[in-house]
Amino acid sequence: MTPEEHQQEFLYQASKLGLEVTELSNQEIARAFINAPVDKIRSLNYCGAPCSSSELIPQPDWATMQHARNAKPSAWLKSQVLCSSTYDGSVSYLVAKWQERKGLGRIFAAICRAKLKHPQRLLDLYQISDEDDDNVALQRICQVVTDIGFYGAAVSGLLGASKSAETRSYLMLFDIGNPNRGLLEKKRFATHTWDIVSLLGPYDNLGPDDIKQGIFEWRQNILTYCYTGGFSCEPWQTACQTALLVRNDGTVNLDHNTLTNCKAYKLLALAEQEGGEHGCDMIWENVVRFFLKTGNPRYNHEVSGLMAKYGQDSVSET
Repeated sequence: MTPEEHQQEFLYQASKLGLEVTELSNQEIARAFINAPVDKIRSLNYCGAPCSSSELIPQPDWATMQHARNAKPSAWLKSQVLCSSTYDGSVSYLVAKWQERKGLGRIFAAICRAKLKHPQRLLDLYQISDEDDDNVALQRICQVVTDIGFYGAAVSGLLGASKSAETRSYLMLFDIGNPNRGLLEKKRFATHTWDIVSLLGPYDNLGPDDIKQGIFEWRQNILTYCYTGGFSCEPWQTACQTALLVRNDGTVNLDHNTLTNCKAYKLLALAEQEGGEHGCDMIWENVVRFFLKTGNPRYNHEVSGLMAKYGQDSVSET
């Protein structure tokens, strides 16, 4: 969103809460927002607005992957672990699932054609087409969300940290499918916040036996790191990328060849081709967030023109 759209959305949501917005500053409205009943805030389905330059978020660059990949850590930071779940985009899946629009593959493909120099490369990589069933399309679109917005963010942080000789950085990937019943198929997707729930462990008795070893080693690695600073894989380096993968049967080390051949890495390489060091942010803001934003009826008109020009009958990329 632009700063103006960010502000308009903030005031709109505050009005829905019954807050008076005409005579108050943004800071005063924000305080009233915080003090509103939690159930009323939840009923807004207000997931925040993706803007990094407004009165409420005044620094234009800090909330970008481009900033992270160039931000050298403070000298006092001796080590860090950056983590991503393999389906963190599930939070976007839940939002989009409740939006009343059809033809999601067709809409996403049109957005890619309108916004990217090489749209078909992204669509082919994730096997997204105009004809996809909406459930299938949304699952694949939210894998793009995961790989560009969560894995990509983690890698951006690692790139920034690699500029410091004082900071060792490790990458951890969580890939234990959520065993709880929900909108997504059980045990197939390592969803947003399930990694934290499994780490903290209040519901171990409800989980199946076949994931217990993975969860045990997940916790053991985090606790060992917090207590000793030691970690079960080598530090991540640009020329020698490594990661610790958490899966049902335990943890395994991923080497450079494995990581650089995965779908997420290929998406980041495509992002570089699209916009250099700004590429991840471009795909995140112009494709992913635009797709999610225009599922809201208040912004649906922004995608209507794209459908006429870049829909199924548009000329294929050469």
